[in-house]
Amino acid sequence: MVFRALPRLAGLRDYSGRPALLRTTCALTAILFVAASCPRPAAAASESLQLGPVQSTTLPNGVQVIVAQAGSADLETVDVWVGAGTRRETADNNGAAHFIEHLLFKGTPTRKPGEIDAAIEDLGGSLNAATSYDWAHFFVTVGASDTPTAVNIIADALQHAELRQEDMDQERGVILNEMARQYSDPAQQVIQAYNALEFPNHPYGRPLLGSEDNITNMKRQTVLDFYHAYYVPSNVTVILSGSLPNDKAVELANKAFGAWSSKPLPSDKILPQTPQTTIVTKSVNAPVGHGYLTIGFHAPSVKEVPDAYIMDVLLTLLGQGGNNRLEEDLLRKNKIVEAISSNYLTQRDPGTLTISAMYDPINQDRVIDAILAQITKLQNEPVSDSELASAKHALLSSYLFDVQTSSGRANALGFYNTSDSYHYDTDYMSHFESVTAAQIQAIAKKYLNTNAYTLVTLTPSQDPVTASIR
Repeated sequence: MVFRALPRLAGLRDYSGRPALLRTTCALTAILFVAASCPRPAAAASESLQLGPVQSTTLPNGVQVIVAQAGSADLETVDVWVGAGTRRETADNNGAAHFIEHLLFKGTPTRKPGEIDAAIEDLGGSLNAATSYDWAHFFVTVGASDTPTAVNIIADALQHAELRQEDMDQERGVILNEMARQYSDPAQQVIQAYNALEFPNHPYGRPLLGSEDNITNMKRQTVLDFYHAYYVPSNVTVILSGSLPNDKAVELANKAFGAWSSKPLPSDKILPQTPQTTIVTKSVNAPVGHGYLTIGFHAPSVKEVPDAYIMDVLLTLLGQGGNNRLEEDLLRKNKIVEAISSNYLTQRDPGTLTISAMYDPINQDRVIDAILAQITKLQNEPVSDSELASAKHALLSSYLFDVQTSSGRANALGFYNTSDSYHYDTDYMSHFESVTAAQIQAIAKKYLNTNAYTLVTLTPSQDPVTASIR
């Protein structure tokens, strides 16, 4: 999806210690996915939806500044995105991107440990951060008059984080605990196993948190090397979303980020995935009380348009809209699952459309057959005008829910600009509204090959002591 689904995140952190507020349209948020705040597609017809303009300026050193008028309150969201997620890692430094998320606000040469949090809390805000495959981002919402202070604090951390050894030693245990919580979640275990099976030679197959071995033994120099390589001006987007006018916002960003010395970004050496031509499966056991599965199909990258736009509508019809086909058939009508949902995250490289379910293990074969039957139906029968209109309405409603806030608008613009361009967001509705039933049918045939997919199942073990998915 372009964004109806959840991005796979290493975690959303609230540095004040308060829980972050999250929202998602997925039916299985707490069960099947890492909860996360998700950008929604934006509208080309911004004025008709009473959205303010979006303007982009690139500073001489390469930092891109995007300013959006958003929200009715006198607030401003400062949201800085860096193209430095797991996709930039190697097998040896896997986990470094997320480690930096834990360390970035611990201190700089001019701000001692604790001072960054305290300064932001004095403004009534709290610093948050998240890491995914294509990006990491750091954000806060404050009163508009406090924007200069917030921008300066985040700019200082991004450019001058000390990433101290003592902080790294402390956060190592925090990350290992975070990892243990994921391993204890059956649905997360299935997702991890699915990613590794689906992307054996691509960074998307690596865990966002890194491996337990990597985190336990990671050296400070490894983290520093990643930080110095990828936290460079040309890899950074600063979003200022709220009530500030464009010239004032750009002036603030230039003062805070303009002196940052430019530096070449390492070349991208990731090879494209080999097209999948067969069914790949993995069956694992664990001491659980339900069956779990994730089945997935290759899907377009953010650059493959209009395929990505069409896939988003298909996703809503299949497994994310209020009356989606999978829930209607498997959950409400036939009652062979306890929860089911679909996910398609638009990423820089081709990803997957996945369907995840929780069910009574005796129903596993029926669940798989029913999922494949729904996909075959999409391929063979055009969707009705009313169902297509309902799906488009659901997407628009979801978008409007988020975009009314400065943080929601910043999130969408930063997400798409880091993986492609903010225009993907601002132009989205014009593309989305033109999607036809014939296009959905064609995309289902092109990508959702029922003879070439990846399937991971997790079933209760006979021996809970020795059973493990890892």
